[in-house]
Amino acid sequence: MLRVVLDTNVFISGIKSQNTPPGQILDAWRRQQFVLIASPQLIIELHEVLLRPGVLKLLRKTTFEVNEFIKTLNLKSFVTEGILEVSELKDDPDDNMILACAIEGLAKYIVTGNKKHFPFADYKGIKILSPREYLELLNK
Repeated sequence: MLRVVLDTNVFISGIKSQNTPPGQILDAWRRQQFVLIASPQLIIELHEVLLRPGVLKLLRKTTFEVNEFIKTLNLKSFVTEGILEVSELKDDPDDNMILACAIEGLAKYIVTGNKKHFPFADYKGIKILSPREYLELLNK
């Protein structure tokens, strides 16, 4: 089964609209079509972003709904130890935790809506894909 790390922006877009590639990816995860890899750092970041008042309003979610989603994420994902640190990305150093998570969790893909933040198509054998590219691969 494919092992995949989703960038925070994919979660936000997917929660906002189920009819988009990110939304369809989250549906595929819920149906266990791939193994979602996360790290404690990524889960904390996602939780913090989802709880921002503007994001809650944009997504039309409550704090309770966000907390329930994070619980599900912890239960239905492979959560790494979050020990590995990477300093490959200089333009957006926060994205280094995504690379570290992917390496530590033996992911085959990183899916991000911000491919420009990743100046390579492949990092140590891990392919960097847009949500649309990953969805096409998933649906083959």
